[in-house]
Amino acid sequence: MKSGFFRIIIIAALLSLACTTKVSEWVLINSPAERYLLVYYHSGAISEAEKRQNNQLESTFKSANLAFRTVEKENIQKPYYALYYRNRLFSEYSSYQDVQNITTSPLREKIAGELMAGQLCVMLYLKSGNTAKDEKGLQALQKSVASSPFREIISVVELERNSEPEKHLVSMLLNVEDDLKSIQEPMLFGVFGRFRALEPLLGKGISEENIKLMIDFFTADCSCVIKDDLPGISILYRSTWENPRPARVNKILDENPALLHH
Repeated sequence: MKSGFFRIIIIAALLSLACTTKVSEWVLINSPAERYLLVYYHSGAISEAEKRQNNQLESTFKSANLAFRTVEKENIQKPYYALYYRNRLFSEYSSYQDVQNITTSPLREKIAGELMAGQLCVMLYLKSGNTAKDEKGLQALQKSVASSPFREIISVVELERNSEPEKHLVSMLLNVEDDLKSIQEPMLFGVFGRFRALEPLLGKGISEENIKLMIDFFTADCSCVIKDDLPGISILYRSTWENPRPARVNKILDENPALLHH
């Protein structure tokens, strides 16, 4: 697995050229969500029913970070949809019904609402299905957030790996890095900006020390290093991200000047 989280630590240490806007706020205001591509592969002519379905999808996707196209492909027995991000295949879907809710879900609506309301970040805890491991990691997360001076502006949400309503979100999270699908450990994703998910903390790596480092990253002054090489990936979501509320982290820092030097 890539050491993406440790890259975040290194970036956080290179903030001598930073501006005063915090990372979480700058990304929400200034960094558009990276786009996905959904391709409808077909062989031969497309029926009128298929055209109507695809037109409906394309209309639905207008406010999402998703482009849609149809591609004729020889030697396929049945049409299908394929989702790509940065030219990497994420998932394949066999029918129109399978992709209808690809850009939204109840938990994504909740997380986006938190980010737009001025929260610093959302800590998304993806469970492994192993009760003992999941409880241990969750306890470390809850303790870390409770002891943070930014606890009021950090949201925590839990997600079951086999959740049917959130199957698309789970799939995207497990594609944040190439090998996550094969790892049966709880995972902690820091979500910020316009639904950007950092490379996760895994299993024993979900510790108070590492969670504090992640929070330090979100509360750090932004810099050209971060702007030019933003860690993590965008999650597919249907939103224009217009008119976010002011970042609440600024109020906490104004009231507690000592935190500026923590």
